[in-house]
Amino acid sequence: MMIKVFATEEQVADAIAGEMKEHLANEHPVFCLASGSTPQKSYMKFAADADIQAKVQQLNMVSLDEWVGISRESEGSCYQMLNQDLFSLVRLEPRQIEFFDGTAPDLEQECQRIDRFIAQHPITFSLMGIGMNGHIGLNEPGCPVLDHSSVVELSETTRTVAQKYFRQPTVLEKGITLGLNQVAGSKRVIVAITGARKAGIVRAIFTDPEAKLPAQELLGYEHIDFFLDSEAAKYIKQR
Repeated sequence: MMIKVFATEEQVADAIAGEMKEHLANEHPVFCLASGSTPQKSYMKFAADADIQAKVQQLNMVSLDEWVGISRESEGSCYQMLNQDLFSLVRLEPRQIEFFDGTAPDLEQECQRIDRFIAQHPITFSLMGIGMNGHIGLNEPGCPVLDHSSVVELSETTRTVAQKYFRQPTVLEKGITLGLNQVAGSKRVIVAITGARKAGIVRAIFTDPEAKLPAQELLGYEHIDFFLDSEAAKYIKQR
């Protein structure tokens, strides 16, 4: 594991876009990517690289998480954010995208559907962000560490912070998410953390083993690196 601290968020985005391009060249690439504000610049830079267009048709995407009860067509859904920030920009076909349906009538079967896809198409590259409470995907503090996807109760922190993705107040009670061990089982994982607002949770992740945060379950792996900008790393960069 490496903690790489970059001077700016822009440099973090450049490095991640480079990793995405590198892993797109793998045989049978399967990406699992977080939605949200942190990775937006990385996706923009990746999509703007003319060299990827010839290779992107071999790419498959698998879902990390989704809000339960929110349709993928809704603004604020994890699917819609990724579609806006990446899928539409690189012109992925629907057949290339395997995504959780948060409105599925049987969510257990929906979990099993995604788990079967991953079993048949192992994830080659994952990009994760972290929540303000240290969550990964929608694995909240206190969630069990699973090697399969599941439906989880959302923490009050996540329910509150997630309102920024919706135009009007939206009831969010549960999420559907890959398990932490599924994420860790990816061939390559980058955890991106940027901005001063994340500095406190970054300090807890790397200096407080008693915090028991989901992000801490990704520490110690040779294939998992953390990419931080100087603002997010301001409490740890001297260590």
